Amino acid sequence: MLLTVLIACQNAWDDHYGRQETMTDAYTVWSGDAESYIKGQTNLSQIALLLEAQGMFERTSPNGGYTFIVYDNALMSGLGSTDPASFASQCVSDVSIDPGKLQEGFGLYTRLGKNIWVNTIDGQRCLDEYPLVKVVKTSNGYVYQVGGLIPIRPSIYDRLQQLDSSYSDFVSLVKRYEESYFDKENSTPKGVDPMGNTVYDSVMNVRNILMDRYTADGLKKWDMRSEDYVSTLFIPSNQLIRQAIQAALDSIPRWLGRVATDADREKFERWLVRACFVNKRLEPQDVSPQAGDFYSVDGYQRIIDKTQDAVTYQAIDPARWRPSVQTVDLNSREALSNGVAYYLTQLKIPNHVVIYRVKAKFYELWGAMTEAQKSTYFRWTNWVDQMIVNDAQSEFTLSETLPTMYYHVLTAIPSPEALADSLVCRVSYDGVLYNSNTRKLSEVNLPAGEYYLRMGFKHSLRYCINIWFNDSLLVEDMLLYAQGSNFHFDRGSVSDMDYYGSSTIGFPEGYNWRDWIEKNEKAVAYDTDGYQVAVVNLPKSGNFTITIESNDMSYLYDPTNGRSKNNVTQLMMYHWCLRPTINNY
Repeated sequence: MLLTVLIACQNAWDDHYGRQETMTDAYTVWSGDAESYIKGQTNLSQIALLLEAQGMFERTSPNGGYTFIVYDNALMSGLGSTDPASFASQCVSDVSIDPGKLQEGFGLYTRLGKNIWVNTIDGQRCLDEYPLVKVVKTSNGYVYQVGGLIPIRPSIYDRLQQLDSSYSDFVSLVKRYEESYFDKENSTPKGVDPMGNTVYDSVMNVRNILMDRYTADGLKKWDMRSEDYVSTLFIPSNQLIRQAIQAALDSIPRWLGRVATDADREKFERWLVRACFVNKRLEPQDVSPQAGDFYSVDGYQRIIDKTQDAVTYQAIDPARWRPSVQTVDLNSREALSNGVAYYLTQLKIPNHVVIYRVKAKFYELWGAMTEAQKSTYFRWTNWVDQMIVNDAQSEFTLSETLPTMYYHVLTAIPSPEALADSLVCRVSYDGVLYNSNTRKLSEVNLPAGEYYLRMGFKHSLRYCINIWFNDSLLVEDMLLYAQGSNFHFDRGSVSDMDYYGSSTIGFPEGYNWRDWIEKNEKAVAYDTDGYQVAVVNLPKSGNFTITIESNDMSYLYDPTNGRSKNNVTQLMMYHWCLRPTINNY
């Protein structure tokens, strides 16, 4: 007997799915079980025969709870060469799922070991990409009739492994970070060896040390191998990968004034792998060139220290994806069992990944310059007698494996005319980098875009300064004495600053202060970017000019302490640093 009702469903929910808010929904009630309903409908005779032949009904009971996905006979004629056993297994879930739970992003786990995901397309509720046309409540679960054959789709990970040789570079990069491990939690003890150690019926599993994601507490958040997580996969060809990485490597001598290294290449390859996985389903409008930026999989990376038998969880910066730069073939969209894949048509390593930061210390620059270079790159007005004052603060050695930090400063004093007439003192200097390995100088040549400008002086100077970047006044009459330790050389990490969404200033590439803090509590101040002056824009690729001026030094200057480090009324400049923001793509 069939009865159509309008009912608010609020059933107890299997622990596997958890409780969710229910909804009012229309369905048909059948007084018998799911098997009797399916076998009793003439338009479902083909799917009934298939389920019977593959033993699906044998594994159900009147007292159990199940969900069946069925198709009209007209649709079943399109099954073709699909494996009948696999198709039948995909039609059954061993959990009774009422229609109120079929919300966007919900996964219906089937006997095939794959989820069929709920989507809303043009306002209509769908299983996979096909509309739900009828819902029947039976005595032992639900029957959902769908308006199209749901194919047996590969998963994200299956699709990755099925890629042909044109995409072998990408597959190899992903698998580089895979490792097999003994899964103790899923292994069964089977005895004790002569030494008293437990012997297991070992279960080996696979993890990806770069891409598996966790919460801060170590709970699994995402991995590409599991059907439990919805994802988007971007697929770059070998040609795109090689072009993108080579272009990034070629930029390093021009932008950073040094040769590219294997470490640079590895960094770019890591970024590429991270960027190509997103932990949500993205539709064509989300990845079109007009769409806004989004992030790849975020969360925490599991760090395993085998020497210490310790596990920690470290927050990672997710890769930022810009659809107007990283373009996809929208027609290549491929629905997968746990997400969707797109093939890329353009790929670039972003500027903020290539550059990381550029930093220069004035004492190194001044010490390496000829007199001609000094007059070319530094233009002084009413400041004279430039000289380097050594050890304005004691050197800082954190480890023999890390460079010692020296705190020498470039100084100058007001000219006699400035002292007599209280004139404004000013210096403008161009971006120049010093390579400590080659001991050579190079002019800065950075790509246009947005940067964090950070600087350092000797702390607690007695005068005010203005800071200009090209023609933009960034800071006006800033009293350095009032800033305290903010502009204290490059040790400004003691002050919280917005950096990639977290409260920290940047450190040298590859340096993590947490690895050193037990050795030295000052590890948080090692070789930082310095305190932030402003976010600046370089309007076109090339060099820049920073101008420092003081309106009051010429009448505050006191010669009592001469040119020593104790004379805090003289100009005492330590460094500048530019770090591209994530908007610098």
